[in-house]
Amino acid sequence: AGDYMTEGGCEECDADSYSGDGDDSCTACPDDMVSPAGSGSADDCYYAPCFAGDYMTSDGCEECGEDTYSGDAADSCTACDEGKISPAGSTAGDQCYYAPCSAGDYMTEAGCEECGANSYSEDGAIGCTACDDDKVSPAGSISEDACYYAPCPAGEY
Repeated sequence: AGDYMTEGGCEECDADSYSGDGDDSCTACPDDMVSPAGSGSADDCYYAPCFAGDYMTSDGCEECGEDTYSGDAADSCTACDEGKISPAGSTAGDQCYYAPCSAGDYMTEAGCEECGANSYSEDGAIGCTACDDDKVSPAGSISEDACYYAPCPAGEY
């Protein structure tokens, strides 16, 4: 097994193929499968380890989905840390990142946080902008238009 008969005698089957006892040719492994040279049966064929960004299934390698990643030869994908995202096919955890923050929030090392009172932010902000002097706004304000002059206390103007 693993050899085939030629006019000159037995020859070893090349890698990615196999032969049984007495065969006069080698048979290629099924699509996407590999085997060492000299393999003696289809059972010797196996899927090659997957590249980073893919994972092994019963049908071969499949790409990791969004918000996950894998290294070489993975049999599953690893989810990005909570609140982080990644494109499909990511190959390492450092490819996971926080999605840009929505208006009213800003980016911190821990993810998006709401802007405090008397400030605002637009989509994708990395910080909050303070309202102009003497103007106020509620926490989570999304534009300068949310800043207004606070009503004067009774007896003042």
